[in-house]
Amino acid sequence: MRQLLRPLALVLALLLLLTPGCSPLHSCLHADEPEVLDAEKQALRDALSMARPDTPPYTGPSLDVIVIDVGQGDSILLISPEGKTMLVDAGPQDAFRRIRKVLDAHDVTALDVVVATHPHEDHIGSMADVLNACPVGMYVTIPQDPPDDVGAALSKNGCSISFAEGGTTIPWSESCTVTVLNPVPGYDTEPEDLNDQSVVLHVRYGETAVLLTGDAEALAEKRMLDTFPRSMLRANVLKLGHHGSSSSTGFSFFLAVDPDFAVASCGAGNDYGHPHMETLSLLYDTRTAFYSTDTDGTVTFHLDGETVSVDLS
Repeated sequence: MRQLLRPLALVLALLLLLTPGCSPLHSCLHADEPEVLDAEKQALRDALSMARPDTPPYTGPSLDVIVIDVGQGDSILLISPEGKTMLVDAGPQDAFRRIRKVLDAHDVTALDVVVATHPHEDHIGSMADVLNACPVGMYVTIPQDPPDDVGAALSKNGCSISFAEGGTTIPWSESCTVTVLNPVPGYDTEPEDLNDQSVVLHVRYGETAVLLTGDAEALAEKRMLDTFPRSMLRANVLKLGHHGSSSSTGFSFFLAVDPDFAVASCGAGNDYGHPHMETLSLLYDTRTAFYSTDTDGTVTFHLDGETVSVDLS
């Protein structure tokens, strides 16, 4: 179900379209002047922010999906209705303080599951700190050698280690189903293509779901589309692939997910221009409520099995 947008945002968008220069939705993608592109991109982000729908108040119980502001990277804490915990990625090397602050705020002293989507620094830079600080039940990742510090921390932690495979489930919570969609089995992937080997998780509670995509890009998205029915991809909340890069969240994949909410995990003023204009335009065109850690800080989605509410820190 698509959420209704506030009329004020539509009026703002119309004014933007009538403003001399490039359209915020399309022609800006080809702007030659960086300052013009930056201004139009900011205008589009402002329009998306104003277009956010009012969400119902959070009353619980719920599946809580906490997209932690770790700067340019990913770290997402999930808490099931019965209190089970899962941390997906651990941000860059300087992120542990922020992660620990969120863990402490939710009285999390141990993690039932930790997922390392792929061994890039902006996703596992603080993973050794997490493993050294918290008892962990299961560590899920892809079959790639971890950095030395993470390997040592895994040995010290003593947690079980499992390799993710598309089509399988992760035992986590009695009330939630965690399905692995990527890596899709049966495909040969070049070792350097770590983004497309990212662990992708579909987490469902009742009639609500979130899709966590790591840095999965077009190749991984196509494989998932070719392998799984659309019902396994649909989700109310989409964590945008690769920090909102244009190399991820292709049109066909996005339509299959059909989210009401999308969130990008990226750093303010990052060197990569995340989230990219193409992604923002897609969200605008499809009237999808958009949040981003670079401007909103930590973003929490409460999925109660029927509806979704949003809290900003």
